[in-house]
Amino acid sequence: MEGNPEICIKGARAICLAVGENPKHINRLVKHCDLPAWKRAGTGSWRALPEDLKQWMLIQRNEHLPGRAQP
Repeated sequence: MEGNPEICIKGARAICLAVGENPKHINRLVKHCDLPAWKRAGTGSWRALPEDLKQWMLIQRNEHLPGRAQP
């Protein structure tokens, strides 16, 4: 298989590492900052898709980088 075979990132630490955030803040990031992570049936480990995290990072960049604000 070519490229990154990772389909899902599992765990608060791994997800937050991918987006440069503190894993202690994952609940706030999901609830208030729309971090695209979930728990199956509301329990267990956090999960996220790499492509969703990348899109979230682009949105964060555009919202917080001067001169890049979305219309």
